Amino acid sequence: MLETSDSTPLQWPERVGRTTAQWLGLTLVACVAMLGTAQAQVQRTPNEPAADCRIAFDMGSSGVRAAASGTGEGVVMPARDLDLLTPLMQGQRLEPLLPAVESALRELPQQARLPVSCRQMGGGFSAWRLAWRLEGAQLSQQLESIREHTGVAVLVIPAAVEGRYGHDSAKQALGLRLQTSHILDIGGGSMQVAGHERSFGIELGQKSWANQLCQTLGRDAGVACQLLPLRATELQQARDLASQQLQALPAEVGPGTLTAISRPVTRGIRSALRSLGVAQGESISAQELGMAIDKLSPMALADVVQLTGLTANFAPYLVSDMLLVEAVMRAMKLSTLALAETAINNLPALLRDERAFAWSRHHPCYVQRLRELGPAAYFSDPAGCAKP
Repeated sequence: MLETSDSTPLQWPERVGRTTAQWLGLTLVACVAMLGTAQAQVQRTPNEPAADCRIAFDMGSSGVRAAASGTGEGVVMPARDLDLLTPLMQGQRLEPLLPAVESALRELPQQARLPVSCRQMGGGFSAWRLAWRLEGAQLSQQLESIREHTGVAVLVIPAAVEGRYGHDSAKQALGLRLQTSHILDIGGGSMQVAGHERSFGIELGQKSWANQLCQTLGRDAGVACQLLPLRATELQQARDLASQQLQALPAEVGPGTLTAISRPVTRGIRSALRSLGVAQGESISAQELGMAIDKLSPMALADVVQLTGLTANFAPYLVSDMLLVEAVMRAMKLSTLALAETAINNLPALLRDERAFAWSRHHPCYVQRLRELGPAAYFSDPAGCAKP
């Protein structure tokens, strides 16, 4: 005979019956739970989003790329080539370009068959910062229009934040190959010297810096701007201008070492230096770079192409790119610059950016802050906005 918890005698047949019933009950509960889970899995469609489903758009100077998270599986999304920077530098307005922007924002997720209910946020980089400088409050209205037409909340990302994105991307892509404290990323419209803690960004990219040099030296600043050849006085003027533009760099990033990761350096400058018989390793020296500038700057563009073998993508910008990199090295007091090419992908950082997605939930408030603060609106606190 066994005793129950209340000390009432329990006969053996009764114990067996009760234990069996309990076991059957537990089994039934488990089966029901499993059935419910299976049914939920069956009913969930492949495109049904998870609770944290996000789509981010990298809206750079030459195109739009997109990626998603929280969709239950990795999604490879197509990109759309779209040059906004060149027309803006030539004095065109952003408004005629908006239909192509909106088309890309609508169609890229459709092509990847992503859930339409995902929260969507676009990060506008150098071309969008330029649009803000040129058009100001009108850009705020255009961002509202984009959201109404596409459902995408577009933010103007500050250059320093873009630098942080770039460093995170380079660290992930290069792993142990990244042995320096900072990276140098030269894009079409902006440049970042970015580290884990401190970054510097400025609107001096390959195209925008060459355009500024053309204006300063009295060249035609249009598409056919011919910077070369440079007289000795013009070369010194260009060097002085580059140094002036980067005066704030040392204080912003502090002491450190640098790896160049973008093609204007890893393919353009390095290839040109190798054609001159130097820079055979995975770095370039300030001395080699300075000597190359002195040799190439008095030459006509056709002669530079013949000597270096560079293509039309790099040759017209070669000397201006060299002058910019030389100024960065001079500002940071660097004798060498490491080289490790990788494609910067801002999308993982955008998808993880909680502040940016918080602003996407308060986008009308963000647009108002943008009118007041410019791109620095990103740094203000979305919690101060009224609930959407």
